[in-house]
Amino acid sequence: MRQRLKFWKKQQSSEATTSATPTRTTDAAIDAAAANTMQGVALAEITTIASPDISSQTVQNTVILADDVLSTRPHPASRAARTYRRQKHGLGVGLTPLKAACEGVVTLLEAVQTVQDNRSAWNELILAIKAHLNSFEKQLAQLGINDILEEVEPSLNSPVEEYLNDVTELLADILTESGITEADIKANKLTILVLVQRVGTTKLEAGVINEYRHRLEAAQLRIMRSLILYIASSVGDSKDDAILSNLRFRKPGSISRPLECADGTRVGVLAACKDWSMGINTPNILWIKGHPGGGKSAIASSLVKELGIKKDRLGSSFFFQRQNATTMTTTALWRTVAYDLARHPTIRKSLATKMKKEEIDLETPNIDILFQQLVQDPLTKIGSISIEQSPIIIIDALDECGGLEGQRSKDRQDLLRTLDSWSKLPRNFKLIVTSREEGDISRLFSRTQPCTIELSTGEKTDTQSKQDIQTFLEIGFKTIAERYSGTLSPDWPGSRITEELAIKAGGLFIWASTAIKFMDAGEPEEQLAQARSGKGTGDMKRLYAQVLEMSFPNPSVQVMQNLLSVVGTVIVAKEPLRSSTVAQLLSITEPAMKHICMGLQSVMETNGELRFHHQSFVDFLLDPGSNVSKFNISLDKAHEAFATKCLKIMRNELRFNICDVESSYVLNSDISDLESRLESFISPQLFYASRFWTVHLETVSPNPKILDDVRYFLTNQFLFWLEVISWHQLVNRGAVILHVLLKWLRTYDQEDLVALATDMPRFIAHFSIVISQSVPHIYLSALPFVPKRSSIAKRYGPQYPQTLGIEQGGTPNWSPALNILSGHIGMVSSVAFSPDGRRIVSGSYDATLRIWDAETGQQLGSSLKGHNQWVNSVAFSPDGRRIVSGSGDQTVRIWDVETGQQLGPSLEGHNDRVLSVAFSPDGRHIASGSSDKTMWIWDAETCQQLGSSLEGHNGGVRSVAFSPDSRRILSSSGDNMVQIWDVETGQQLGLSLEGHDSWINSVPFSPDGRRIVSGSHDKTVRIWDAETGQQLGPSLEGHNDRVVSVAFSPDGRRIASGSNDKTVLIWDAETGQHLGPSLEGHDDWISSVAFSPDGRRIASGSYDKTVRIWDAETNHQPGSSLEGHNNWVVSVAFSPDGRRIISGSDDKTVRIWDVETGRQLGSSLEGHEYWVTSVAFSPDGRRIVSGSGDMTVWIWDANTGQQVGPVLEGHDDAISSVTFSPDGRRIVSGSYDKTVRIWDVETGQQLGPSFEGHNDAVNSVAFSSDGRRIVSGSDDETVRIWDAETGQQIGPSLEGHNDGINSVGFSADSRRIVSGSRDQTVRIWDAETGQQLGSSLEGHYGGINSVAFSPDGRRIVSGSSDKTVRVWDTETYRQLGSSLEGHYGGINSVGFSPDGRRIVSGSDDKTVRIWDLQHATSVGFSNFKLFK
Repeated sequence: MRQRLKFWKKQQSSEATTSATPTRTTDAAIDAAAANTMQGVALAEITTIASPDISSQTVQNTVILADDVLSTRPHPASRAARTYRRQKHGLGVGLTPLKAACEGVVTLLEAVQTVQDNRSAWNELILAIKAHLNSFEKQLAQLGINDILEEVEPSLNSPVEEYLNDVTELLADILTESGITEADIKANKLTILVLVQRVGTTKLEAGVINEYRHRLEAAQLRIMRSLILYIASSVGDSKDDAILSNLRFRKPGSISRPLECADGTRVGVLAACKDWSMGINTPNILWIKGHPGGGKSAIASSLVKELGIKKDRLGSSFFFQRQNATTMTTTALWRTVAYDLARHPTIRKSLATKMKKEEIDLETPNIDILFQQLVQDPLTKIGSISIEQSPIIIIDALDECGGLEGQRSKDRQDLLRTLDSWSKLPRNFKLIVTSREEGDISRLFSRTQPCTIELSTGEKTDTQSKQDIQTFLEIGFKTIAERYSGTLSPDWPGSRITEELAIKAGGLFIWASTAIKFMDAGEPEEQLAQARSGKGTGDMKRLYAQVLEMSFPNPSVQVMQNLLSVVGTVIVAKEPLRSSTVAQLLSITEPAMKHICMGLQSVMETNGELRFHHQSFVDFLLDPGSNVSKFNISLDKAHEAFATKCLKIMRNELRFNICDVESSYVLNSDISDLESRLESFISPQLFYASRFWTVHLETVSPNPKILDDVRYFLTNQFLFWLEVISWHQLVNRGAVILHVLLKWLRTYDQEDLVALATDMPRFIAHFSIVISQSVPHIYLSALPFVPKRSSIAKRYGPQYPQTLGIEQGGTPNWSPALNILSGHIGMVSSVAFSPDGRRIVSGSYDATLRIWDAETGQQLGSSLKGHNQWVNSVAFSPDGRRIVSGSGDQTVRIWDVETGQQLGPSLEGHNDRVLSVAFSPDGRHIASGSSDKTMWIWDAETCQQLGSSLEGHNGGVRSVAFSPDSRRILSSSGDNMVQIWDVETGQQLGLSLEGHDSWINSVPFSPDGRRIVSGSHDKTVRIWDAETGQQLGPSLEGHNDRVVSVAFSPDGRRIASGSNDKTVLIWDAETGQHLGPSLEGHDDWISSVAFSPDGRRIASGSYDKTVRIWDAETNHQPGSSLEGHNNWVVSVAFSPDGRRIISGSDDKTVRIWDVETGRQLGSSLEGHEYWVTSVAFSPDGRRIVSGSGDMTVWIWDANTGQQVGPVLEGHDDAISSVTFSPDGRRIVSGSYDKTVRIWDVETGQQLGPSFEGHNDAVNSVAFSSDGRRIVSGSDDETVRIWDAETGQQIGPSLEGHNDGINSVGFSADSRRIVSGSRDQTVRIWDAETGQQLGSSLEGHYGGINSVAFSPDGRRIVSGSSDKTVRVWDTETYRQLGSSLEGHYGGINSVGFSPDGRRIVSGSDDKTVRIWDLQHATSVGFSNFKLFK
């Protein structure tokens, strides 16, 4: 045997060596080789000889294996032919070739059994290989086996190859012993007849046979072990179980799958659905549609069982219910589907991996992205899968998604978009949808063309449906008869009446079901008579009326009121409620509630949560034409009643420390008995009211009672309500709930409550982490740090006097930044609000558009893709249903806002980039401006160009805008001009508007069409008269870089401008004055600004790839602002005790301020004839020195404000800097006359000669702490140190700056000097050696105007023309924290307070600001009840 194996291996080795030689083999050669090998194998012959249990494919595999074993032809075509046959007949990689090999060996061994020798050994070998075959077949039938095999291939390769080698050696022995040779193959004599006959004569020893069996068993065991280890590690991973469990939708306990079809009913429909599910070429969506009550849900429920979903077949099911619309959402649907699909190993691994990496946001409101990440992407990752195992999803009651809002519901709109996406998946991914035939659903399926089954009802009811309902009735009547055994006959009420009722049902199973429940709820014969009365078929209204009339005959006023209150509450409730909760909410007694529930049991589930059996009953109650007016429900009244009850519950049950926690040191999550506390202290009705009160309120017109309750909540219970929200981990929803309230207050002009309500979402946003983690810290760590001027601080601060208080510092106002919208991967070039203010669209250099929720900042739907280059401009249509975009790809495109799909063809015609687009206010036209210097007008419906292009500009058209009446168009250009055009004629109207010195980037009309605003590269904003073309007033100046976008507020009273200086400014459109501070926060150029329709928000887009939303009304003042000067504040300083500040201004005055109150102390110090350039306190704080452009130095009494002594005169040019010596006896002054002078404070005389040496103006001087040296900085770019006694320069000049030096100062120990320069750097020098210490301090993007050391010498403060204050670490030479921003003019002077905790700054914006450098921290208290 060993010789034979040696010979076989030699042949195999020879073949492998030969095959390694690169030889080109054509497909034709492979086909020919394969044909030659298979010649003589007739299918009839195979069928005749083969066992009936063995397929022809198996016999072919047997011949192929024999050929493989014995063929010794050296030509590579031999191996190519075998590869071809393996591929052709399914003998690929993995378990499939093993299965084929086993089948082939068994076929041969069955023939060997005819030999008597060693029959027992042969039988054992056959049984072993058959067992292997069975195990391989089971594995191949496993869900997702192809993907498993692909994943585990590296570890399977070795045992699979070993098994195949053992099989091959076994066959080699058998064939050699049977006398089959290579010559038989060459002569093409190896037919199945020859093979079987020859093998029957083989003779092998029992030991050899047993050895093969053991080897095969060992190899098979290793194969299975590799599979089991993989499956155990990948599918059975408990960590995956834990993370995937987050997908699971935890539906309310009372929700269960609808009842299945009764036995023997809907057989034909179910069979049609099963046939569709097995179709390879059928549409991948099946729509089962029909009227309410037609049995759609029962069919869906039955299909779960019939199709073996989650048992035999990969799949999922979801049953929408209108009364559970807040929990059974589109998000819940796709999370459920993803969880169920994770049974497939590939999907499981994909989802678990992404969720571990936090690449999937399960809370995103963007359903399109959620669908893509949870369902679409994982499905497309699975490998080949049989139609029997392909996934199938069932969605029942699509029309009930979104609750009572129906087609208006965003949730339903989201779902329809994802179903549209499903229709684009491969056809083997199946989806069954049941629903009513409503408009939006019909429109969707008219596009996607699903397979459709319509359930006939009414006059169209088919015979089969009538028979099915009759069967259903017979089953129900049998149950009733059994309950009344001895009273009713077993076949009650008889076939004739049953058939009569089946006809009356008109194909509506809900009619039959309600009738059965109705009869079962009372005396059967009497109820039956009522059900049989009346005419027509399928009359649900009459049946429901009969149910109510019989259940509540002659109701009292109180009973009727209770009935309507209960059914109204069940209809409008946002989630199902138990009868006890409804009773508490409505203040109904338990017996009265039980009476109502018993009367409604035919139409409502009364055990557990209250739910109507079918939505058709709700339709009946809401239908004014139901002819039973006393049972009619008004949704508005139901909401009003419910809102009133919710407010009453909160007023009665909300309280401080509602869960009676004892310590603030323990986080919410660490309270061991939290669940029992929540159950004990927060009632179900309070929990419901706290979540949904504003939802009911928003549909209600205010009345005195509701307004009083709302006012009470806002002024007394907000923090108590936050406790409930925090305990139940709903802080993220809190702001959404309050935004609904805020909108309601504004709608009904309740302005006295708006300010307080506006602060509440801000409070949640700023302190969300604290509120989420610890209820006590709502009071301890959030409330104390609310901005001092906020309505919450004023209202709630005094209510908790024993909590923390801020003695100094603190933020006076909320930041104007409301949200940052991130997602674009390229610069944001354009932003626009939708007409209703609920959405924002942004266009980007990443070639996409994105739509955002203006309240939450979440992206809505997928990005809008289609442009091939960057998007330059976007705009909403007046109805908010379309968006227009212009791009660098020279096209204009129109998009559907809801679907995100492009509408119609691209608008093509421009020869260069499209820079700007706009819709006309009447929605009929679109205007586009381009770098090709033309403007085009398009028909918004047909997408056709109207007339010729509008030409006249000599540069690219950078902005276009329609007038409010749609009759005129504005255009601005790189030619520095604005032009006005007639829309109808295309002619220019009047002369061009000229005045800007550079490109004009943006031009809109005012809302009344009478004015035009323009923003330009020349850094200015200008306002023009739209009729005369004349500029109105002076240019609006304030930006430090190009103005790229401008917008009018909706009332025309304000203008917003965005600039490449990274700021947004707001201007008074009448006076041209700058309103409030700059809106700062973007990290790169601003590209676009837009007001919201209500004028309360501004959106800005930036090159930093973000969109930001700002509060346009917030009087934002970071740091305390001291206002009073009428011109630039040039110099500021703290008093030695830190309680006062002095400021000198270009308005020629010096002012003294109280640091704590921000109030001016006394009158302004007046006397200088020109601007005050520098001020300083004496060391004892009793005197003030001031220097001026009038070339004089004045000394003032700090308490009286009176001038002291004579004016110090002698300089020949403006004084730039003054300060006292440390002993207060001398004053040093620096001047534009290039000199430094020292003065005697008492006599006013100059001491010694002037210090000369600088070659340009001296801008700054300072004494050392011992008073022996003076440092000066000059426009000659040097710092010099002087001997204060002799006036001689000490050492060489300190050189290194590349521009004039504006400010110098000594450290407290006089060992270091700091200098700030117009070269935008701060430098630190060794005062002894004159060498620079460390690197320059860089970060400002404007000249440095002022620098100072902190009292401890560890920090330096700098103020710059870039409007920021920065603090630096003197050891690391790095900036500490963020820049201090708030000034909207260049900063001229900065200084530390004596304790180093605050900084004062003076600015061109005419204000002095105080900044607190201390960081407040939370404090824990051992007893939270301290504040009761």
